[in-house]
Amino acid sequence: MTAKKVLFLAQEIHPYIEDSPIGKISQFLPQGIQETGYDIRTFMPNYGTINERRNQLHEVIRLSGMNLVIDDKVHQLVVKVASLPSAKMQVYFIDNDDFFSRKGNLHDEDGNLYNDNSERAVFFLRGVFETIKKLRWVPDIIHCQGWFTGLAPLYLRTLYKDEPALAQAKLVFSAYDQTPQQPFGEELTRVLGFDNIESPLLDGTALDKETFVQLVLKYVDGMVISTKEISPELLDAIHGSGKKYLDYHEPEVLVKAVDEFYSTL
Repeated sequence: MTAKKVLFLAQEIHPYIEDSPIGKISQFLPQGIQETGYDIRTFMPNYGTINERRNQLHEVIRLSGMNLVIDDKVHQLVVKVASLPSAKMQVYFIDNDDFFSRKGNLHDEDGNLYNDNSERAVFFLRGVFETIKKLRWVPDIIHCQGWFTGLAPLYLRTLYKDEPALAQAKLVFSAYDQTPQQPFGEELTRVLGFDNIESPLLDGTALDKETFVQLVLKYVDGMVISTKEISPELLDAIHGSGKKYLDYHEPEVLVKAVDEFYSTL
């Protein structure tokens, strides 16, 4: 039987981003799923904080060079790759100097979220999807890790809903309960509007945490609760959505639990 294919979109992955709970799970979960017998592809942004020489990143010329128009501005897509020898796993990096050559990942030096995170997130996820199309690789499951990937289900069920390489995939989102109170600013409605994407949940103001969760739940097929201490509000939203969900599991049993959860989708 052909191996099932899983596409992982990760906000961050250890060891490229240090001391990150999301990053650590985003490293060992794809690794474990791959060892279970799945065919995987894993992507993250190439933040300016990543040491490319030490981590041996190199550009994939055949996948780079495409221009993506985000909010009426042209940005060149660069795709790089590196290997985690200990995990026997490749990681693809979505790169662009306009968005990712900074001293911070999602926040500036004062701890404030970058005011163009909407454009950065859309560039990242569209870069992933365009790369997958070039690879001619059709995922059965698309698993998003971290709030920065949270717009992916919306795009997959709207702009990419007729794309043969992506339209049939089941969508999973891992909830860490670390979403900022306002993950994306008021520019998000404009950015999405440029791609002809509208939602009754978006009204031109900054996207708050509660509405963000509703937006994710509207389009995903399943949720994975990835933190032990989860807020009652987030838990109530997941329970009330009617979507399938996987309760929190300790790391040593998480891979098996997620594998079984995938089969229910």
